[in-house]
Amino acid sequence: MAYAEKTGVIFNTQKFSIHDGTGIRTLIFMKGCPLRCLWCSNPESQVMEPEILDVKSNCTACGKCVLLCETHAIEAGSFDIDRSKCIKCGKCAEACYANAKKTTGRIVSVREMMQLIEKDRIFYTNSGGGVTIGGGEPVMQHGFVEALLKACKDSNIHTAIETCGYGKWDQIGGIFDHTDQVFFDLKAMDSGLHEKLTGVGNELILQNAERIAGKVDHLIFRIPLVPGCNDSDENIKVTGRFVKKLCAEYADISVEILPYHDLGQDKYRWLNQSYALKGVAKPEAAAVDRCSAILEAYGCNLITV
Repeated sequence: MAYAEKTGVIFNTQKFSIHDGTGIRTLIFMKGCPLRCLWCSNPESQVMEPEILDVKSNCTACGKCVLLCETHAIEAGSFDIDRSKCIKCGKCAEACYANAKKTTGRIVSVREMMQLIEKDRIFYTNSGGGVTIGGGEPVMQHGFVEALLKACKDSNIHTAIETCGYGKWDQIGGIFDHTDQVFFDLKAMDSGLHEKLTGVGNELILQNAERIAGKVDHLIFRIPLVPGCNDSDENIKVTGRFVKKLCAEYADISVEILPYHDLGQDKYRWLNQSYALKGVAKPEAAAVDRCSAILEAYGCNLITV
């Protein structure tokens, strides 16, 4: 493979997953995202470069990290990281046997990822599974992701991608030539609200959603349902109309509601960041049912868990 040495930055892999695509899958999580969703459960995925997680609950106060830090970014006694001094060399994490300091993010090649993926080919074959690339935001590393998906397709492995769709089409369009299944986030239909919730408007996202609908075999729109953010009847109605319009033009389009959860809060502390939705509860079942009924009323093919 001429593209086997292309590299990208990932922050995790997960084998034997039965979510995010058909059958048994290998999930690859890309690092870096152009959005800053208020409810993001993977803050360690937002910045493309490797980062140091500071897990206070694991610390045994051995002091090795203080001694090894060449930039004096770790304070003696508290063992807090001064992020303005930290150069993310990872020496503190390498020495921390308690996993109080952990590095997130590493550079990998297409060849390395394919070696990992090929080990589970028998599970893909028997279950109709394959590989799903998520994030972060995969299209942010479009060159690497396109090469990895192409390598999978050249090896007759089913491919899927999870995306917010935010990228210039002339850069990211090639990704979907090698993608069987797409999970596409629809966070808010009003561009002003979308910018308030994620940091960017949604014009480019909606344009790309329409383009992708005409290229892939199976498109699943996902609505992360967040109380007080995007759970209004009006937003769900506009979403329903948008999805229905595409369903009339293209086959095999579905929509799925993903209820908000706050399971990523600890990670914000580990990065010395604040969590914007602290105190927000997950949506009640009645709210999910209400939004589901609206989508079904517009004729959307609703996926229920």
